[in-house]
Amino acid sequence: MKTEVYIRNLLFILLTLYFAQGSLYASGTLISQSILALVIVISTIYFFKQFFLKTKKPLFYKAWTLLLILNVFGFIFTGSLKDPIHFSMFKGILISLLIFYPFYYFAYKELLNSKILIQFFVIIFPVTIFQFFTNEQNLLIELNSDSVVNNFAYAFVGLIPFAFFFRNKLLAYGAIVILMFFIITGAKRGALVAGALGLLLFMYFQLRIISKKNRWTGYAVSLFFIVALSYVTINFLESNEFLINRLESLREGNISGRDQIYATIFNTWYNDDSVTHFLFGYGFAGSTVLSGGGLVAHNDWLELLSNFGLLGVGIYLFFFYTGFSSIRNATWNVNRKIIMLTILSIWFLTTLFSMGYTSDLGYIRAILIAFLLGGSKDIVLSKKNENFITN
Repeated sequence: MKTEVYIRNLLFILLTLYFAQGSLYASGTLISQSILALVIVISTIYFFKQFFLKTKKPLFYKAWTLLLILNVFGFIFTGSLKDPIHFSMFKGILISLLIFYPFYYFAYKELLNSKILIQFFVIIFPVTIFQFFTNEQNLLIELNSDSVVNNFAYAFVGLIPFAFFFRNKLLAYGAIVILMFFIITGAKRGALVAGALGLLLFMYFQLRIISKKNRWTGYAVSLFFIVALSYVTINFLESNEFLINRLESLREGNISGRDQIYATIFNTWYNDDSVTHFLFGYGFAGSTVLSGGGLVAHNDWLELLSNFGLLGVGIYLFFFYTGFSSIRNATWNVNRKIIMLTILSIWFLTTLFSMGYTSDLGYIRAILIAFLLGGSKDIVLSKKNENFITN
């Protein structure tokens, strides 16, 4: 058991170091490649090791595995390590999906709980902030501009569910305020929409966990925090002229040319006379072929459609169907259900206008879903203070 604890802690350290590249040390070096290789090796070992767990796997677990296997075999037979787009996409898929298995194993063995998750959040949060500013500074210099769009905003969207695990309301709301600040500052419209959804579900969660014993006091305190949070968030938004202008351009139909990419990929696939392409797609990273300009889809559904045809889309639909169906699990309490709903809702929304399963930032939700899906202990209201949650 001690060995498993050491490996769990090692994975947390490796992930922190890997996502600190570019700021703590140069990105794309032997250091980051070695760390990535070690993470993949450990995750692969647990991918096979969990088959020996004496437990019936949830259907969502099986759908997760099916999505991973589809992409792994798709890359083996149609991908290329020499193609930087292929390699980058495959790397993102492995980090996003394969990392699920060791943490599912740890959760099943009761080696992963909300306290450990919060400890990881406390470590990865400042690293993500540092990466955000580093990336922003690099973009400002590269584009010679006063304002830029920072893709690291999506990292803060992924961190939103961690705020649900704080016992202390002040810490929970403080974490959400900081997360929303960086999401808004990043000026990424898709991240803002996904973050807003996460914010609304967080507010609902805070109202939902209030005990009957402290109902009126709990509602008063929660409503005060919610009003204050809404006020601060709106002020953040109104003070960001660059984002306001981008939102205005979105209302006018400007979506950075993605409508043309989406239309080209879909129309090329739809009008192809080949039944094989229609059903099974054009192979790994097929979107770069269908887009006509070597561009990826920036939409999970079109990416899967171009890569694996109707088969890929069907598996992803099955994936989300089983994911949302798991929320109806009768053995789960409301806390676990709302947190899972939040993670899956943000993920699903992100698939419509950005990269979900192919983004390496997906490791965050993989860890959280593994904890929720693999743990046998429920996330219960604290006996000491029923307004907060613990595990």
